Amino acid sequence: MSFEVTYNGDIQYIKVFYSTEKTRAGKYYGEFYKKMDVLASDLKRLKHELDEDSEKAAKMAKDAANMALAERFGSLRYIIDERHWDEDIIISKMLDDRKEEMLSLAQKTFNNEVLLEEDGAEEYKIHLDEGGIEVDGESVETSVMEFFDSAEYHEWNEAKLERLENLDWFILWSRTEAGEFKTEGGLHDGNYSSQELKMENCLLTYRNLPLIVPSKGTDIFSNELEMHFVDETRASLEMKDA
Repeated sequence: MSFEVTYNGDIQYIKVFYSTEKTRAGKYYGEFYKKMDVLASDLKRLKHELDEDSEKAAKMAKDAANMALAERFGSLRYIIDERHWDEDIIISKMLDDRKEEMLSLAQKTFNNEVLLEEDGAEEYKIHLDEGGIEVDGESVETSVMEFFDSAEYHEWNEAKLERLENLDWFILWSRTEAGEFKTEGGLHDGNYSSQELKMENCLLTYRNLPLIVPSKGTDIFSNELEMHFVDETRASLEMKDA
């Protein structure tokens, strides 16, 4: 007797592009990673300068504004409201210019062909919750929420993100698809047992095989490409044809 197990839910495909010894040595895109590293290094320096100078610059701006108000309208008639003043009002034009340069370089380089074929990038996939398990197309009373609520699921995801956030820059491509996902080979011998359903590296597995092979077509719910900068900001990139 044989049967097929499927996860009827969402899966997210993730591909991350960042500078490594392998990507910098690439024949086609090596120069791109090297140029991005130079810009990112300058961006990191400008961010450090902004962090050091923003409080002093904000005070200078506030004092100058109060002085200008006093000269125009009389002493203490109008002043800057301290409750609404924030030193984050000070930005670095040079820092923003570097980010624009990085965005422009990435936008010129990245297209659908690069996204699919760049083999130096890091790739992985994860299952998302709110799905269910089916056996031979029929729902079974097997709850998967305990896997998604587990500390292991969240810690694995957080560890990935923390490592990336330590980089000077990276580009993240994420695509979420909904469908029915089976294991490689499809059919299993014997009888279904919920005890053989596990979670490994954020993927549901059955008999140690991840449920990642679409058994039918899938629907794409999101398809995003983002640049992440060292100052913890991000910006969207347009996905375009070659």
